[in-house]
Amino acid sequence: MNAPIPPALLPIAQHLERAMRIAADIESNCPALRSPCGTTWYDTRPMLDQREHSSEVVDMATLAIQYGVEAGLLLRHAEHPYWLRVARPRV
Repeated sequence: MNAPIPPALLPIAQHLERAMRIAADIESNCPALRSPCGTTWYDTRPMLDQREHSSEVVDMATLAIQYGVEAGLLLRHAEHPYWLRVARPRV
């Protein structure tokens, strides 16, 4: 059984949970592209295609991506703004 999260750590736990969900959505729903140096990028255009998804789904995906980028969880490719990669935590 998991111990309850101390109230002081709850915002951090929520941030991490959201980060894992966003990364999992991108990694499972977007085509992976391998750069020559071995970096994996994900093309997010299928997640944002209004011909494939309702406007509500596209809006949610857009907000999740925006949150991920602003929080430093996702990194955009310099030349291809729809390509993202999941930022790996520094240890």
